[in-house]
Amino acid sequence: MNTVLGAEPTSMAALTILIVDDHPLFAAGFAHMTRALRPNWTLHTACSASEAMDMLDGQTPDLAICDVGLPDIDGFALLHAITANRPKLRVVLISGRNDPAVRVRARACGAAGFIAKTEPPEAIVAMIDSILAGAQVFGEAAPAEMPVLTARQAEVLALLAEGHANKEIRHRLGIAERTVRAHLTELFQLLGASSRMQAVIRGRELGLIAK
Repeated sequence: MNTVLGAEPTSMAALTILIVDDHPLFAAGFAHMTRALRPNWTLHTACSASEAMDMLDGQTPDLAICDVGLPDIDGFALLHAITANRPKLRVVLISGRNDPAVRVRARACGAAGFIAKTEPPEAIVAMIDSILAGAQVFGEAAPAEMPVLTARQAEVLALLAEGHANKEIRHRLGIAERTVRAHLTELFQLLGASSRMQAVIRGRELGLIAK
């Protein structure tokens, strides 16, 4: 675990933030940014989802910021794991892809916000300040044609992309098989698909499924 002195929001209180990212250069750049702009933040870093969950067993930070692309599971799965164990902990997803579809999926999965790594440092810090103050921050709105999935629909679509049959999806999500079929019908309508394969292809095209 790396600990770096960092940030101070408008409340002037010292806060602790967990950064989950497997790119050392980004983590180092984030630490440099907070030292300069928010010197009362304390940053803890994890390089994988499993390391982050281990760290959360012993502490609860004020905010977790998780990269969408991680070496073990993706940021969406980590978001679900964190909120299942720490429901009051606000989680922000970050990505190098400034993609409206990723923003839509982040919101549907219950994230407190989404931040593109391409944003300037001052904008990133301002967004984090807003999230720490209780706001939800997802940046630019998705195009009108972008389907908006519920958290459950996003889970079903992700499992569909992994090749799971209805019975497997039912067991993994703890829902009835008829409910799985209902979610699939809704997904097909939202994505303009007539088959499971078309739904997966369309979901990948829109960025609703990690590639």
